[in-house]
Amino acid sequence: MPARVPITESNRSGTSTHQDISARHAMGLAALLGLFTGIQGADPGIASTALLTSSRALHMDPATQALASSISTLMLAATVISTGLLADRLGRKRVLLGALLLAALGDAVAAAAMNPAMFLIGRAIAGIALGAVFGSSFAYLRTVTPEGKLGAAMGVFSGAGGVVPVLSGYVGGYLIAVNWRLAFLIIPVLSVLAFVAALVFLPTVPKISGGPLDVMGQATLALGIVAMLYGFSHAPAGASSPLTWGPLLGGILLLVGFLVRGHRIAHSFFPMSLLRNPGFLAAVCIGFGFNLFQGVGVLQVGNLWQFVDGWSTFTVALAFVPMTLLSIAASVLLGGLSFERSTLIAGIASVASCLAFAAVLVSRNYLAILPALLLMGIGFAGLVPYGSLILKIAPPESFGVVTSSRTTIGQFGYSVGLAGGMVLLDAITGNRVTHDLVKQGVTPPDLGEALTAVHKYTQFGSTPAGQNGQALVTVAHDAYRSAFVVTMTVTALVIAALTAMALVAHRRWVAARVATASS
Repeated sequence: MPARVPITESNRSGTSTHQDISARHAMGLAALLGLFTGIQGADPGIASTALLTSSRALHMDPATQALASSISTLMLAATVISTGLLADRLGRKRVLLGALLLAALGDAVAAAAMNPAMFLIGRAIAGIALGAVFGSSFAYLRTVTPEGKLGAAMGVFSGAGGVVPVLSGYVGGYLIAVNWRLAFLIIPVLSVLAFVAALVFLPTVPKISGGPLDVMGQATLALGIVAMLYGFSHAPAGASSPLTWGPLLGGILLLVGFLVRGHRIAHSFFPMSLLRNPGFLAAVCIGFGFNLFQGVGVLQVGNLWQFVDGWSTFTVALAFVPMTLLSIAASVLLGGLSFERSTLIAGIASVASCLAFAAVLVSRNYLAILPALLLMGIGFAGLVPYGSLILKIAPPESFGVVTSSRTTIGQFGYSVGLAGGMVLLDAITGNRVTHDLVKQGVTPPDLGEALTAVHKYTQFGSTPAGQNGQALVTVAHDAYRSAFVVTMTVTALVIAALTAMALVAHRRWVAARVATASS
């Protein structure tokens, strides 16, 4: 019989909850919670795959289609911290159960949509609900984990969370070919099953009473996040566009206003003192960095295979399977290591992956690419020490708020990686194409049209028309490969810097805790 360990959340929730849970049982619950978060991870993949078919069926115009692709993510990022606060006040299990049912309702509405407005409402509901599912499940990990086992539980949690998106992605791809509405029923089915499992297996966590609601602070933060992410989403289409810099500027002003107000009022719903905590700084660095790596890596490697090498979307999905499987295994293994060791391993793997891709992608041989792809999988496991650190530093009175900020920080990193990678690639590709076309004698009047065609090709895969279309594609391929090498090299430098900053900040945090304990 395994030893039974009394689990208390008195250190983290401000209450005293004793759960007589064995260490083995705790790992099982960590896996279950990870599967719940996997539902949130699966949703955007299913939605993006089904977007083209669903938007055509519902006769969406380009602007509505763009909104449909991002509304779930925007609503999730804007509300996840507030739903974390709600879980503290109403009870984590109650909010998790309600969020699962709401997620099922949201995507069911999207599946049954008869017009774009109904589809957008459904996807917005799903985004809010799935943010609460992820935040509540992640915060629950502290409750079901014995002392000293948090890292291992985080590894199991992250590994299990990677399983659902993989399986649902393939099921979704099959269902979309039959009817796009069927694909949007995957999340409702998974959410209902998760509801039953949560109801039966999860212990009840006491509410965290007291503390400020700070409605104005919540609203300012939510609007600032939405504006920033909306601006990032438009950056690949044109960094100089008002749709890019306008929301970004507005978002920055709102977030600065949130910070200034938070430091001036007596009680902010988010603990402002945490922003001066080196432990939180370390978490922000690795959370931002490894999510940025995901945003650059998966999209740009996939684009290269699809648009330059001509691989089908199914082939691209298969090519990523080894990376995904290794990422799941690496998450479990890194969970058993210290923060510094696991962060260092993931950081080195991420940097090595970027440099390896930059070195070998001149080849179309998959076996030559595989080492870089596997290193990417190990790098993605860096989100394990990130999650563990957030759980450790979250103060008892604001536990749900701080743990839910993990999702917001990660979303910012991913969005910057996604937009930054696309902007950098597009700029370098455009300059290289301009140089090559001028060298070939293309006149200035034709140059603008050619660059527009290349931009559409790199963004959407639209092959230029006309007699010179294929020749232009060849020029674009060479330019894109050169731009990819530069982009991956820059990404490697950014990840190296953020990893180093995280390790230095974490050591300062540990030293400060030791000094406090000794005094």
